[in-house]
Amino acid sequence: MIKFLATYGWYIIISSQRWISTWTLAPGVYLMIIPLAFGNSNLKENLIDGQKNALETSGFSDNSVVLNAFGISNWDSIWSLEGLVSGYLMNLFMPLLIAVCIIGLMNKIGAKSEEDGTFEFVASLPFTRTMIFSAQAIILIGLGMLIPFVWVNLIFIMTLFVDASLNYSSLVQSVIQSALGGVSFAAFGFAIGAYTGKSSLSWAAGVGLLAMEWLSGMLAQTNEIFEFVKEWISSFGAYNNPYVNGLDFADLSLVIFKILLFLIIGFWGYRDRSLNL
Repeated sequence: MIKFLATYGWYIIISSQRWISTWTLAPGVYLMIIPLAFGNSNLKENLIDGQKNALETSGFSDNSVVLNAFGISNWDSIWSLEGLVSGYLMNLFMPLLIAVCIIGLMNKIGAKSEEDGTFEFVASLPFTRTMIFSAQAIILIGLGMLIPFVWVNLIFIMTLFVDASLNYSSLVQSVIQSALGGVSFAAFGFAIGAYTGKSSLSWAAGVGLLAMEWLSGMLAQTNEIFEFVKEWISSFGAYNNPYVNGLDFADLSLVIFKILLFLIIGFWGYRDRSLNL
């Protein structure tokens, strides 16, 4: 079993190396700009201070719906490097990027490969469906946690060359929480794809869950149902500012439970259905 997982896992990585390398490096290199914006006085004045002044005069600074849409408590909290990375980036864009990246990858090696006929090679080998699904689930969780670590390490390395700083241990705690949120959306998309064998449903399920939870957080103060979803169900809502307060066991437990539940649902359907070969 272990030998198979290593072999099949390596096959997945090699066959999807372009997708993985693109999603690993492209966002990471782009995010390296953030420390530059705070570490250079001219850039900070034009990029950060300019946006701050524009926001204050726009009338949106106290709008709770807009604040919730970006996953922040108040605009003042993001006008520092720590606030921007640990709040704005970790609470919204990190889970979103990870979800899209991993849903696409799992579709490539799962439901989409069945539809394209490229999965026939794997299906012809003496592997059980349990072994195949387990390998795919490990890839989902492993890369879903590894890729954002690459991104934040590139951000942190850039702070060493400019007049800006981040606490590395606090950054790691934040990325663990944020990455798990993204993995939970990807796990749902992967589960539906494995259950049905349809790549379109995989995308619809993963992105649909992400959109529903994001909208529930944005509109939480307008409706009790949305508030309940944000506080007790949403992966977007499962944040207690780990950069400042550390990881919270309840928040971690919620997201990990969702991931495991989705994978169980996917495996339950995958083991019995006919493959699209």
